[in-house]
Amino acid sequence: MSRPPRAEIHVRPLVSGDRDQVIALWQAAFGKSLHPDVWQWKFQGVFGNRCMVAEHANGQLIAMFGGVPYQAHCQGRRVEIVHLWDNMSHPQYRGLLGGRRGVYVRTIDAFLEAYCGDGKVVFLYGFPGERHFRLGQLTQNYGRLEGGMACLQGNVPEISLPARVARVERLMDPDGRLDGLAALFDRQLPFWVRRDRRFIEWRYFRHPQRQYRVYVGRQRWRRDYTGLMVLTGAAEPGLGVVVDFMLPQDRQQALAFLAGMWIEWQWLGWQTVRVWLPANCPARKVWEAMGFVEIPEPFGMIATGRSFSSALDWSWASQNLFYTMGDGDLF
Repeated sequence: MSRPPRAEIHVRPLVSGDRDQVIALWQAAFGKSLHPDVWQWKFQGVFGNRCMVAEHANGQLIAMFGGVPYQAHCQGRRVEIVHLWDNMSHPQYRGLLGGRRGVYVRTIDAFLEAYCGDGKVVFLYGFPGERHFRLGQLTQNYGRLEGGMACLQGNVPEISLPARVARVERLMDPDGRLDGLAALFDRQLPFWVRRDRRFIEWRYFRHPQRQYRVYVGRQRWRRDYTGLMVLTGAAEPGLGVVVDFMLPQDRQQALAFLAGMWIEWQWLGWQTVRVWLPANCPARKVWEAMGFVEIPEPFGMIATGRSFSSALDWSWASQNLFYTMGDGDLF
């Protein structure tokens, strides 16, 4: 008896008309709903997307792989790197093609061929849990970013304050000075996703469901911004989260900026504040000088990545990529 014909699978780029199908796939893969407005923000926002989907012959989307393409500064150049999120496959179709090159892996292969390499996406990264990290090691040659991710926590009433407190103010309307701040940090950070006006506006002012408090620092008598911090509340009462930050390079200015933010944490009624950052990040010492200490990472996230450019050494990239929770969408 002859075998039945193998199901036809078409792997192609994600398009705007896939919204309802992706939402249905999300429900099947994760067991929870994705609001259409959040889908629009994630995949049809100002940065667009770099995603591949696997479409079954019946028209159903059964796998997706990709993320959001960010503009990054890397060794003096502007490059595109992709933060991976919402990668998934339909549980009823995971064994469809059989063997080690199933539907999900073939979707990944198509993504890498279409989008990654010299002159295209030079770096992929993300914050998966242990299970998905191991899957990424097998299917994408993921590596752990050197030093790993650190979660620091400070008890607000016990924080050590410096003598100087900088002026901080809440930003209500993103403006061009954010571009100037990003240009300043281009000279300070060798590899990072640029927090310019476009990024800040999309990530923190245009999210359809979440509310953030964005603060900037300024020196007296000057209009230019010197630092930035983004806050949000956590489900746990009295706990605040630093989603994103850009500390002044000068240590004393950085401590003064954090002291100014301490006033805001008190005003918000926070007893505890958490921040995530690369464990080997120089800014860590500034946080620790304020009394923050490392705690076990509460979500089991693993900072991972892979280089696809012959000009971007993996070891160097792994050591130097600056990231925060602002790169992803957990908060």
